[in-house]
Amino acid sequence: PGNVHVPFRDSTLTWVLKDSLAGNCKTIMVAAVSPMSRNYDETLSTLQYADQAKMIKTNAVKNVTLQDDDEDAKRIRDLERDVEVLRHCLLYTSPSPRDS
Repeated sequence: PGNVHVPFRDSTLTWVLKDSLAGNCKTIMVAAVSPMSRNYDETLSTLQYADQAKMIKTNAVKNVTLQDDDEDAKRIRDLERDVEVLRHCLLYTSPSPRDS
């Protein structure tokens, strides 16, 4: 899912927000609307845009760069190895008769 194309509509606002809307970050959008009848068209356009924007889903991941000699990196590698061993055990260990 890392290389999914997100089509953007042709608007300046979407172009400005493209990194936030499809990038590796969490984004909050606030739609400012007006109850005045003279602002009806602009309010409607804003609400339509907000409705489309709320359907955009991103997966923000914390960017962490660890050095190979870093103590945290070593601990993470050890934990990842432990997880793989446990997964293997779960996949290839038959349940005991009392679990049936």
